[in-house]
Amino acid sequence: MKILIIRCFPQYMEVKNASYNIQEIGLARAFVKKGHQCDIVFWTDKEEKEVQVDVDGKNSITVFYRQSKVFLKNAFFDIDDLIKKYDIIEPSEYNQLAAWKLSKKYPDKTVIYHGPYYCEFNKRYNAMCKVFDKIVLPAYKKNGTTFLVKSDLANDFLTSKGIKSENVTTVGVGIDLDAFKQNDINEIPDEIKEIQNIKADIKLLYIGRIEERRNIPFLFDILNELKNRNVNAKLVMIGNGDEEYCKNCFDYAKKCDVFDSIYHIKKAEQKYLQYAYKNADIFLLPTRYEIFGMVLLEAMYFGTPAITTKNGGSQILIENGIDGYIIDVFNKSLWCDKIIEASQNSAKISQNAHKKITEKFTWDVLSDKFISTYEKKINDENSTC
Repeated sequence: MKILIIRCFPQYMEVKNASYNIQEIGLARAFVKKGHQCDIVFWTDKEEKEVQVDVDGKNSITVFYRQSKVFLKNAFFDIDDLIKKYDIIEPSEYNQLAAWKLSKKYPDKTVIYHGPYYCEFNKRYNAMCKVFDKIVLPAYKKNGTTFLVKSDLANDFLTSKGIKSENVTTVGVGIDLDAFKQNDINEIPDEIKEIQNIKADIKLLYIGRIEERRNIPFLFDILNELKNRNVNAKLVMIGNGDEEYCKNCFDYAKKCDVFDSIYHIKKAEQKYLQYAYKNADIFLLPTRYEIFGMVLLEAMYFGTPAITTKNGGSQILIENGIDGYIIDVFNKSLWCDKIIEASQNSAKISQNAHKKITEKFTWDVLSDKFISTYEKKINDENSTC
């Protein structure tokens, strides 16, 4: 089978010297290892080029960097000649007009991979969908467009719009173990090494952008509550955000009298993050909205017990109390209770979490679900010819 993954966002993705895992690369690599051809189209505003990404020393992925027209954060590629060479094309997101256009032009070979879902916090996205639904939904329903989604929440989101349930399959998101194996971490930066030297009864970890969606001040409320319980807790934060928002957050930490209990690293290459996970006791993600949350996948894989909210990733990754914790409310006392419980049961939770990710949520495992859907798409189209 020949598969072309098309990222419809006008964002440049560096594949040769990437300091982060790229989902499209991880998925494509899994397809190629199973005997399929899979290539990727990424947007560029620079010179168009083709880059080869090695898979196993014998096979490779071709990444086509292509310029495009850009409208409403959509990349409209002129790649018809390229698409004709593939059996399946996989653009991203049902609400992307570029993906919708491809599904109309190539209904027989388009499978859309979708992640967002409804959340009250996501007001801008909700408003946008009300407008876009009038444009995109009629064609999706008429053509019976096939969707693969990252979570059950995303599945419910699409079917609630009238898209037939048989056309929507939850597949999740995988972790690319090859990306970790290929990373050389012999020379770990001093600021990352320092995480191991932090002395605390419980060492908490947060990794990600510092932004309102992630409810950063609540982390400091948790630290304050632990302090009031005479628990010596320290929080390692890796990430940055808008200057004003970061300043407001850390001013709040000072107000809570926990600023001295925070160790902040503004930026770190992904290859070093495993060192942070392995040297922390608990991973916290008090997010209000998360399409999936690669950090949850990573934390669980590296055996760091995770505590988070109900979100796209957690509701299919975590079995509450077994391999992590999901808390639906922002109650600092309840979160502290679970932090203490998790620290007391860390060995068991760590083992269960690592086992689940390695057995169920690598791209090598999940790719079978994608391939099954692609094959059904091709067979259904052939049967109607």
